[in-house]
Formats: sequence, structure tokens, C-alpha cells
Amino acid sequence: MTIKYYPLLLCLEESIEYIQNENDLNDATFYLSQSQKSIAICLYKTGQCYDLYGNEKPMLNLQQLTEKVQQALIDDGQCCVQKVLLETPQQAFDLLAHTDH
Repeated sequence: MTIKYYPLLLCLEESIEYIQNENDLNDATFYLSQSQKSIAICLYKTGQCYDLYGNEKPMLNLQQLTEKVQQALIDDGQCCVQKVLLETPQQAFDLLAHTDH
């Protein structure tokens, strides 16, 4: 895997996970199939997106990102997540960096 730098948000089909370092990434991708790895997206604080192999991907729109963050917060036991509306990718990092990922 070709990762430029950390932290990043790993976006899978239905989930998103805060990845702080290479160990987190290895743990998060260990059980993924090749098919799942091929569609995984690494989102950086700048909003840039890449696949796990370093190829640039289209940016996620803020609605998609908001929905993934809301679900991650629900999975973490948070309530009232419908009030979470992201205006920047940085806000997703701020919220997810403090969850039990």
C-alpha cells in the first residue's frame, strides 16, 4: 500500500475510520478482501482522496462524508448525530479523532 502521510480517514462502502498511523491502517485493512481494498478511499485533511495504492480518486462530497461520520458516531454510542453537518473535511477528522476507533 502506498500511503502519503497520516492521519487519514479510511472510507469503505458503509463506514469510515480514523487512521493515525501505519499500524492502524494494517489493522483496519487486514480482513478486507481484494475487492474491498480496491474501493477503499483514503481521505486527507485537505480533502484529497486516494486509493490504497496512491492513485488519486474523486473527492467525496460533504453529504457522503457527513453520512459516514454520523454512522461512525452512532456506532461509537453517540446520540443526536443528525445535528452533525460537516462544512469541511477537517471537521470529520476533528470528530473522529476522539472516538473509540
